[in-house]
Amino acid sequence: MNLKQLKYFQLLAKTQHYTSTSEYFSISQPSLSHSIAELEKEVGIKLFQKRGRNVELTKEGKQYLTYVEQALSALSEGEQFVRELTSVSHGHIGLAFIYSISSNYIPRIVKAFLAQPENKNITFSFYEGMSQNIIEGLRNKKYEIGICSRLQDEPDVYFQKLTKQELVFIISNDHPLSKRKKLDLKDLANEPLILFTERSGMKNVIDEMLNKTGIQPNIACHVETESAMMGLASINYGIGIMPRVLIPQEFNVTLVPMNKNYQKRDIFIATMENRPLLPAAQKFYHFLIEYSDDAIFGR
Repeated sequence: MNLKQLKYFQLLAKTQHYTSTSEYFSISQPSLSHSIAELEKEVGIKLFQKRGRNVELTKEGKQYLTYVEQALSALSEGEQFVRELTSVSHGHIGLAFIYSISSNYIPRIVKAFLAQPENKNITFSFYEGMSQNIIEGLRNKKYEIGICSRLQDEPDVYFQKLTKQELVFIISNDHPLSKRKKLDLKDLANEPLILFTERSGMKNVIDEMLNKTGIQPNIACHVETESAMMGLASINYGIGIMPRVLIPQEFNVTLVPMNKNYQKRDIFIATMENRPLLPAAQKFYHFLIEYSDDAIFGR
């Protein structure tokens, strides 16, 4: 048994026709027939049966095909992995990021990266989530790079500071405070607040801000995403604190800047400490650090 025989078998199972299969592989039909016969002899079962001018898999052949496809898929993945071990111009990058940068920063930086001719053969998979979920996925090898908040008590994760992101208050247009040019946290002392859940990296940032201010927050609810916060703020359920993002027109809200004491939060690149990045991912990692788009983050 050899790799060619398995590939012949896989395609013949699909085409059900010796002539088209032999033409695809540029071999004679007798050579293909001999190869399939040798494979059947080696595995000890009949793989195909005649059906008019075509052939079809036997019951045993169908079962064998599932194993052959798994084996060929594993070999293909192995070949791809080996290529990625040494190539900076080919490869696949798994990238996870927090919601607040999904619609502006990520598309722009990926576009800028792929615009370089030497990167055109690099592909991406994208994942959105909260910071805690991103770290869990990183640890479970779901992707190679995360962009999120820095979390405490994560000794196996390396956090490289990437940039700062402006924080704002999100307020219903029907609320009197929406007319203010700037606000301080103390201005919200008696207002119901919409905050992020424990799994969000924003939770620690906002808690620290509230502690420094010394106010006891009146928490209306906790949410996981910026869109949920927009929706609730839109109906005047409370005032939200969130990163500056693009606001869809359907939301009846205004973004009011914070005073200079609490207007930024840090964003980090997260990778695993003891898991070296493959060349393509390493190249993108350095591109992230060097790339600058101040307008996106409101600096």
